[in-house]
Amino acid sequence: MTQSIDVPLYHKPASNSGRRVLAWVLTPVIMLGGVNAGLYYTAPDLFTVDLAKGPYTEANNLELTRVYARAITLYKQVIERFPASEYAILSRIGIANSSIGLGRPQDALEHYTELIAEFGDDPNFKKYRYTVLEKMSGLYRDAGDNEKFQEVFASLKKQYPDSSAVREGSIYLEQVQAGSGGGAAELPADFPFAIADADFVVPQRANVGEDMEIRVVVKPVKGKTPDFSLMTTLGLYKGFNVVSITPVPRSTTEYWGKRAWSYPSIDQPLEVKAIFNAKKAGKYTFDLDLESNFNITELGLSREITVE
Repeated sequence: MTQSIDVPLYHKPASNSGRRVLAWVLTPVIMLGGVNAGLYYTAPDLFTVDLAKGPYTEANNLELTRVYARAITLYKQVIERFPASEYAILSRIGIANSSIGLGRPQDALEHYTELIAEFGDDPNFKKYRYTVLEKMSGLYRDAGDNEKFQEVFASLKKQYPDSSAVREGSIYLEQVQAGSGGGAAELPADFPFAIADADFVVPQRANVGEDMEIRVVVKPVKGKTPDFSLMTTLGLYKGFNVVSITPVPRSTTEYWGKRAWSYPSIDQPLEVKAIFNAKKAGKYTFDLDLESNFNITELGLSREITVE
């Protein structure tokens, strides 16, 4: 029978050079581990991955590509799942922005107002406050709500006096104040258009559901005029729907609380007829202004309409 013999393994002592190589490899690893451990306890935020970033980015991309309804759904999920994340605030702003895209400015204003009321002067909200106030001022301006606009504008002017929103708001307020002076407007000496008071025909009364015709005749003063737009305040359209405009405007845009009907230059009188349908009882003002070369001129032509 064969007898097995246990032979002890022989371990060759590490040479000095081997130990030096091992120390050279391990030392930076140990040091790096120590630095990271120190940072973890002194600045743990550096090691925190905000899981809200991914779904927020997806929602924001949808907003930027105008898929607003889907964006709002994802923004709400971010808020529900990560209420303490900074992306929850950004998602609330995204919901307001998307509401504007969906043509729901009042919903957007409610969201913006809630953000301002909730965070107030919180330093963590500072980097977003300007954007929110700027959006609010634009919405109030475009809606012709000058009282609310001035409230928001006062906050902008106090906190961001040198901002573009304050510069644009100041110009808008100057135009509002000029237009509220009443009486005949002082037109520039070289103003190339003429609209006589008799050529601005607006019915004084209408019944809900009834159509009415408005007529405006624009005349060139001398030679050919530049391109121009006839402008009315947006508040008018709370009480009326436009059925038709003849001739059809080249474009219709809304900005600074006004709706503009754009026309090319003329060298002969142009008669514009608009059919309005009354939709809501109340008193409404049809105030007519004219824009040309990005300058808005107050014509001093204004009529009050009572809808019964």
